[in-house]
Order: sequence, then C-alpha cells, then structure tokens
Amino acid sequence: MSLWGGSEQASFQKVLDAFKAKSGVTANYESIRDNYSTILQTRISGGNPPDVAIIPGIGFLRQFARQGSLKKVADLGIDVNALKSNYPPGILEIGQVDGTQYAIMVKFNSKSTMWFRPDKFKTLGVSAPSDFAGFTKLLGDIKAKGTAPMGLGAADSWTLTDWFENIYAKQAGPEKYDQLFSGKLPWTDASVAAAVDTMKSAIKEDYVAGGITAALGRSFTDAIGQTFAANGTAVIYYEGGFVGGIATGQTNTALKVGETIDWFDFPAVGSGKTVTIGGDVIAAFTNKPGVKEFLAYMTTADSGSVWAGTGAVISPVKSVPATAYPNDLAKREAAQVANASAVRFDGSDLLPSGGGDNLGAALQNAIQGKTVDWAAFETAMAAKWKAEK
Repeated sequence: MSLWGGSEQASFQKVLDAFKAKSGVTANYESIRDNYSTILQTRISGGNPPDVAIIPGIGFLRQFARQGSLKKVADLGIDVNALKSNYPPGILEIGQVDGTQYAIMVKFNSKSTMWFRPDKFKTLGVSAPSDFAGFTKLLGDIKAKGTAPMGLGAADSWTLTDWFENIYAKQAGPEKYDQLFSGKLPWTDASVAAAVDTMKSAIKEDYVAGGITAALGRSFTDAIGQTFAANGTAVIYYEGGFVGGIATGQTNTALKVGETIDWFDFPAVGSGKTVTIGGDVIAAFTNKPGVKEFLAYMTTADSGSVWAGTGAVISPVKSVPATAYPNDLAKREAAQVANASAVRFDGSDLLPSGGGDNLGAALQNAIQGKTVDWAAFETAMAAKWKAEK
C-alpha cells in the first residue's frame, strides 16, 4: 500500500513484477492517493492493515512503531547488521525508532534540483544561476522579457515545505536545521522568518505563472505541466529529482534531456550548499508468508537497479551501479547527493505526525502575504513533540 500513482506507480510496478519473476510471489499493489495517513491508521485500528506499506513521514513511522503496529525488521528474520554494508551512513538510521529498525528506505530523490527548459533559456538569452541572488535576478529578467518565470503547485503544501527546507538548510546551516526539525530549536528563532523572507523573494505574484492565488489551487503535477507540457507557459519548476520521471514519462513524452528538460543545483544561499533529500521507507504490518521475502528483496541491488532504471528514483542501495540509471538527469542527481558537503533529510517528514501539514499551511499563508504567528506555531509543535513521547 502506498500513495504513489501515475508514473510513480508504474515505475514501482516494474519492481513488483521483477520480484514475482524472481520469487514466484505476487505482491498486489494498492494506491491510496488522498487521505493516505488517515486511511492507513483507520485500517490499522480496524485490524485490517496492509501487509506492507510505505510510511508517509518519519513522524508517522515513530507513531506506528510506538503503538506496536509495526513488525521489527529483525523479527521478520532479516539480519539488520548484514544490511549495514549495503547503505551509505545515516540511511538505515532513518528507518529506526528508539534505536530499533522498523523500516528501510527504499528510494530517495534529491530535493535540491531546480528544473528548467533549456530551449526557452536559450531563446530568452538567460543562464542558470549559482546563488539565490542570481536566481531572483534570473526570475526578474525572464519576467521583464514577457514570460512567466515559474510554475507552482501549492495546493500540495509539501511543495512549499521543500522550498523552505532547501533555503533553511543553506541559509541557517545544517546544524540549526537538525535542531529545528528535532524540536530543539523554537520556531520563533529569527532564522525561521529569515528563511521565509528569502523564499518569498522568489515565490511572489510577478514570478509565478498565473499568480499566487491560482497556484494555491493547483496540484504539483499540474504545475509540472506549466513548465514541461507541450503548451507549457512557464520556464522553471522547482521540486525534487522525481520531476524528471513524471515530466518525461507522464507530462510530455516528447521531452528531450538537455534540450527541453534539464535541472541545475538549487541555488546556494550565501555560502550554504547543503543538499536536502526526500525518501520513502517501507515497513511491515504483518508477518504473513511472502512479507519477509519482499522486504529482503527491496534491500538488494536487483530491486534497486530495476527501480533506478525507470529514471524515477535514486536507489539508496550502494551496489546499484551508475549504469543502472537511464539518463544524464538521474546520474547527475545521484552524483549531486553523493558529492554534497552536507545532506539533510526532508525536515517536514521528521516532524511529529501532522506537523508537516501545519508547516505547509503556515507557508501557504506566508506566500499570500499573511503574517505567520510563529509563537503560536511553536506552541502547537511543542505539544506535538510532547504527545509523541
């Protein structure tokens, strides 16, 4: 059970097909696109959980583990110590709760990829910037030439948390990032408002195709279309590396890498160049026949290579070869993360359950010019951290 649909589901189905071919076990996929967390919790409470599920956020992982709903990876018969050599440092730890391995990261993407149309850049006579000041100048230059600079789909508020996290990690630094998203630094710290101000210097009425109000009613996939559909009107779209697979596999199959779709590094803020990543962890709610075999398969280079070959994800399994990636977009994405001076996991996914939605809603208000009461936000977030203990 997962919330993946469209091209993401199609890519994962190839992994399931490969698992069946190897093991003879059929894994039936169930896609829940809306209210995923609520539906998952309802099924758990009703005694009808899925055998295996993608957990939407580490806050939910902690919640499900501490309420006793999840099976420990070791209790399934999988040797956790033997997995350590298969993953870069810090990756397995993302699936741990209170030091116990409950879940395993199966795919991730860089969240520091800024997507653009090379053909339109050429026509407009502009080039990719290296820092945020250069980025906002670029947006202004594109606007001055009569073209809408950016697509934006902020109905999915997590797209705004990704903007904030990228900027915060670079502007405030990785150490403060760790403190903020673990409840050790209050949201009233001046660094929070400073990062929001930086974000608003790019996400503003003049730079968003159709304006802010329309963006708040637009999905992220529709926003990808603003830039990459055949009749797209924008030039730039920010989101993670998964955009490449969606844009070329779903939005517009006529796109050509390096000609009509490409990405550059999310611009540095000051000297900060921390890369953020987002990923999905998989966990078992039952130990029925086939569950152990499926989770074990998901830790192998075989499954990682099949998935990487779709161009939709970066595999966390170290033994997946670079040749598994089908195009330059994905190879460069893997290299960006591997060569980064600092990498941080999606902050909103680290917050207690529901915290990411709260942050997304606050940022939706911020880009509309509304004042965010960070003191009240801090009070609410502190209560969530306390409730989780």
